[in-house]
Amino acid sequence: MSQLESQTLTGEELESQESKSGVKIDLALIAIIGLLLQAFWVSLLTQPTYMDAYYYTTNGQRLAEGHGFTESVIWQFLDDPQGLPTPSHTYWMPLPSILAAAGYLVRDDFTGAQIFFWLLGGLLPILAYGIGRQLGAERWQGWVAAMLAAAGGYYAPYISQPSTFAPFAWAGGLSLLAVGLARLPAGLTGKTRGLLKPGRLAYWLIAGVAAGLAHLTRADGLLLFVVAVFFWIAYAWGGREGRRQAGSSPLVQLALLLGGYLLVMAPWFIRNSQVTGGLLSTAGTQSIFLTSYDDLFAYGRSIGPVPFFEWGWNNIIHSRLQGAAVGLQTLLAIPGLIFLGPFIFVGLVILYRHRPARTLLQPLLLYTMILLVSTVLLFTFPGMRGSLFHSSVALWPWTTALAAAGIGFSVDWVAAHLSHWQPERAKRIFSTIFIMVALLLTFFVAQFRLTPDRDPAVYHQIEERIGVGSIVMIGNAPALYYYTGLAAVSVPNEPLPVLLQAADRYGVTYLVLDSDRPLPLDTLYHGELKEDRLHLLATFDDIQLYEIQPAP
Repeated sequence: MSQLESQTLTGEELESQESKSGVKIDLALIAIIGLLLQAFWVSLLTQPTYMDAYYYTTNGQRLAEGHGFTESVIWQFLDDPQGLPTPSHTYWMPLPSILAAAGYLVRDDFTGAQIFFWLLGGLLPILAYGIGRQLGAERWQGWVAAMLAAAGGYYAPYISQPSTFAPFAWAGGLSLLAVGLARLPAGLTGKTRGLLKPGRLAYWLIAGVAAGLAHLTRADGLLLFVVAVFFWIAYAWGGREGRRQAGSSPLVQLALLLGGYLLVMAPWFIRNSQVTGGLLSTAGTQSIFLTSYDDLFAYGRSIGPVPFFEWGWNNIIHSRLQGAAVGLQTLLAIPGLIFLGPFIFVGLVILYRHRPARTLLQPLLLYTMILLVSTVLLFTFPGMRGSLFHSSVALWPWTTALAAAGIGFSVDWVAAHLSHWQPERAKRIFSTIFIMVALLLTFFVAQFRLTPDRDPAVYHQIEERIGVGSIVMIGNAPALYYYTGLAAVSVPNEPLPVLLQAADRYGVTYLVLDSDRPLPLDTLYHGELKEDRLHLLATFDDIQLYEIQPAP
């Protein structure tokens, strides 16, 4: 090798080292900023703010105390619970509670329960940065993607709570990225000269593990595994590239994908088979046949195909159209933070023209389509009441990356038509403005979601009026247990005689009704219906506390 060649090689190595050093500095700074922002939200939260978070928090606490996967609340009756305590997580998945339990072992309070959600949420901008750079974005665009993700948007008040948001954003976003990288041939980079080398066999394993973690977080996380399998089939059997990958066979790729998924999910399948007799509980699938969201709390009624189709095709079609409208609004407004939508669209359209970026984006697009269709046509009522909002967080690190790319493309287009524009300067200015708008919108939205829907003092007032060890029927059963440790059962969406049957079955001795009571109990709440077995003990604002007398 000549001296000139040696000097040239040294220069290239030096440039590579400087590039790697720059990325490391970026990642460190982004992590610090993200963790500080999440620490701000943690400091504002002294307790969970909605029912799901109460559920995951209380079960995390029970896990940390050694009670295993059992719970002292019954919040739905679709799986026909036999009594208290009852097996936990037969409707919702366990990973958020497992993370909360790990936090409780570090520090025994709600701040402890938030520790790992704070870490996941604070580090999420790193994933957005990586996706942006992998799509071919410049360094500044990676930063814009990261800062938009750090702002949090509509997700910000929830990410650091024990809930599905932070783990699902990481697991879902990473699974989609790994599938794209696995499909992208190693020698094909084009506009995707990103941080990670594509085409490695290990990406199939990463995709499987991430899809498994997504499924362990949310029941509809299974869709991410479906997406991964679909693209394995298309990649491995649709052309020669999949069979050439690292000299591996399609079966090796499938073994890694399936093995990674089962590494995470197999223990939960075994637990469910021992507790419920099946790999997964059927409680979740029954929600396909709901005729209203309140029927999620039905007791003693069949929730299945027969009553669903008896409801009538007019009602079915109308509910699906309503679900489609809500679903489209959710996907346009939430992951796109409303004003970023046009830039996301521009970034997607332009990047999709290039094969490497298209390969990375296809899993994202398929998942988005399947998620929307499943929530519109199948899980319509849960979708309209929040499940689509929860699941859409997997799109968040992708939409912020696409928005950053779209801002750059938009400025370049304007600069090509206005000669006096300085595109590089304009990109920095507009990116800064949009990041500030994202932060302002985040704080505006969050101020309405940082306090519980019910004053915690009310639960302590209820505790003072009833006996130790009592079982209470109440609208938010996990919240009552969180504040008082009292076993609780949700108020069923049924008439009073059926409510009393449920109370007798589960040993309930007190009933709490409030302004959000089920519709069949309106007459009782307004004093228009009397029942000898119910004695009104107290009222707190809109809350009525009844003692349930034993059946004669």
